[in-house]
Amino acid sequence: MESQYYVNFLRDLLSLDEAVRTEASDRVQDFVNLLSDTQARVVGDLIAMLAPHEESRVALEALLHALSDLDGCGKLEDVDLSPLGEIPKPLIRVEHRVYMDSFAQRIAGSE
Repeated sequence: MESQYYVNFLRDLLSLDEAVRTEASDRVQDFVNLLSDTQARVVGDLIAMLAPHEESRVALEALLHALSDLDGCGKLEDVDLSPLGEIPKPLIRVEHRVYMDSFAQRIAGSE
């Protein structure tokens, strides 16, 4: 993926605006196959680190879905998912559970 677009995408993931963060997470499915292994690892690690600090239910679901998109394309292998274990249990809602369950073994294996 072109570096300027990639850097702008990373900035959007870190935005203070919930809508921008959510939209950036949703875009992962559009370009997941364009990411190099290094780019995918950086995105995956960043998303895993951001998820425990996300206060929006919608944005958290988008982050977890982005990780699922990376996983579905085999681009999550070297990503450290252990930070997902830091998501406060009360913040994990029904819409998040399927993602958390699918990553549970990797979260536990990293701790």
